[in-house]
Amino acid sequence: MKTSGPKLNLSRRSLLLGCGASVLVRAPREPTGPLGLEIYSLRRELAKDVPGTLALVRNFGFVEVEVPNFYGLTADAFREQLDRAHLRCTAMVAQHDRLSKDLKGVVADARVVGATYVIYPWIPHQNEFTEGDCRRAATDMNRWGQSLKQAGLEFCYHPHGYEFRPSPEGTLFDLLVAKTDPATVNFQADVFWIAWPGQDPVKLLRRYPTRFVLMHLKDIRKGTKLGDLSGHAPEEVSVPVGTGMLDFPAILQQARKIGVKRYYIEDEAREAVSNIPVSLKYLKSFGF
Repeated sequence: MKTSGPKLNLSRRSLLLGCGASVLVRAPREPTGPLGLEIYSLRRELAKDVPGTLALVRNFGFVEVEVPNFYGLTADAFREQLDRAHLRCTAMVAQHDRLSKDLKGVVADARVVGATYVIYPWIPHQNEFTEGDCRRAATDMNRWGQSLKQAGLEFCYHPHGYEFRPSPEGTLFDLLVAKTDPATVNFQADVFWIAWPGQDPVKLLRRYPTRFVLMHLKDIRKGTKLGDLSGHAPEEVSVPVGTGMLDFPAILQQARKIGVKRYYIEDEAREAVSNIPVSLKYLKSFGF
């Protein structure tokens, strides 16, 4: 299907960064991608019009997506809408209750929509995330990861910042990594949610070069105070990639070095429809 949207596999070129900045950044010599969209970015639009919103995603130039839920449809009906929009689902989010109570259903849905990766996005906890929460989560993840691996799927956990509370291991995230089986449990590096609690995404990728296989690309508004361990952030601090405070040349260089397999733009702002093309324009200069 021919579209009018921008193509993602473009020639490599240098990028002039920032609003009025004059810093020249050389793009990687090889493509960094595949680059998809986490369609949670368009959750408001999807709640009103699934076919129209998926057509918009395709018109942006995307061919693959990460799917947070089916927006009131069955997995079969949602797959039909993806096919009509000429989109491919490569990753699917599954919440704690479904993984705990209906893992077979998660597997079935992932197969229907075509996902390779199952993303676990949030560990239930009360107030502060504790060592006990962390250890229980590691046990759950090892069990789910093994079952999903046997079903031909890949399991990834998506940190949201609360995991970076201090612990004897360094942080509770360090404990979580240590207590999960690298053969069946990996991670999705959302660079916003790594930086939001005050961590350095590049250093974390460097520390765990074999555990991060997926990445969410989103930026934080310049001047925003970091160090929040709540796992929550105002929508307005999410800005187009390349316009905020994160060092994407360094992040993408390290991600490529460790072999991150898939990347997804995610934009949590109300202005996501207008922000996404800005992020795409920036990222195309990095070989996507």
